[in-house]
Amino acid sequence: MRSRQVNIEDAWVRHDDEALEQLCARAWPAVAELRIGGWRARTAGGFTGRANSTLLLGSPDMPVPDALAKAAAFAREHGQPPRAHVITGSRWEPSLVAAGWRLEVEYAGMPSLVQVGPLDALVAPHRAEVRSTPWDAWWPLIVGRAAPTPAEHHVLTSADAVGYGAVTVDGSVLAVVRGAVVEDYLHFARLTVHPDARRRGLARDLLAGLATWAQSLGAQRYVLQVSENNAPAIRLYQTLGAHIHHGYCYWIPS
Repeated sequence: MRSRQVNIEDAWVRHDDEALEQLCARAWPAVAELRIGGWRARTAGGFTGRANSTLLLGSPDMPVPDALAKAAAFAREHGQPPRAHVITGSRWEPSLVAAGWRLEVEYAGMPSLVQVGPLDALVAPHRAEVRSTPWDAWWPLIVGRAAPTPAEHHVLTSADAVGYGAVTVDGSVLAVVRGAVVEDYLHFARLTVHPDARRRGLARDLLAGLATWAQSLGAQRYVLQVSENNAPAIRLYQTLGAHIHHGYCYWIPS
C-alpha cells in the first residue's frame, strides 16, 4: 500500500490510498458483497460502477487469476458484467494485464479522481436543508425519475449516517446532494442542480449545508469521487480547498 502527502503544508491530506478507498466503499454500500481476502466484490443492480465492481485492496489470499475468476463469477451470478475498481498505479495492474484484463475505456467518466479537503472550507451561509430521510421531491434530480429502484434506494440510504440535502425555491427542489459521514470524513455524491437553476450558487449552498450537518456529527474533512473529464466540478471543488489524492480506473476481461 502507498501513502502520500499531497502538500507538505496540509497534513490533513495525508492518508493511505487503500484506506481512503475503504472509507468511500463504506459510504457507498453495495446490495451484495463478497470478500475475497482484502478484495471486495460488489453488486447493486448496475447502479454506479463503484457499487458494481470488485475493489482491489490488500491481498486476495489466493492466486490473482483465481481471485479474478471468483470475482467475475460473483458479478455474473448477480447479472452484472465483471469489473475491477483499481487504484491508478496499483501493484495489481501488471497482474490484471497478465490475466487478460484491460482498462474499461468505454465506461463513462473514466478515469476518476478522489479528492479530499477540509470541511471548514465548505461552511458558509446557505439556503440548503439537510434531512435524515429522503423525501419524494428529493428523488427526481438524484436518480432521474420519480422514485428509485430498490438497488438505488439501498445504495443511497444504507450507510450509517446519511444526510439528504436540497435547495428548494418557491416550492420546487432545484438542487440535491447525498452525503454520508464515515469516521471523520464527509463523503458526498450525486450533487445535481436543475439545468434552469445553474450558475446561481446552489451547489455551494448544498455543500455548505451538508458540511454544517457533517460537522455536527464530528466530521472534519470531506472526500469525493469525480470523473477526470468533469472539469466544472473539479474547478468548483478546487476553489473549496480540494486536493487530488489519487485516481482509479475500471478494468474488465478482454
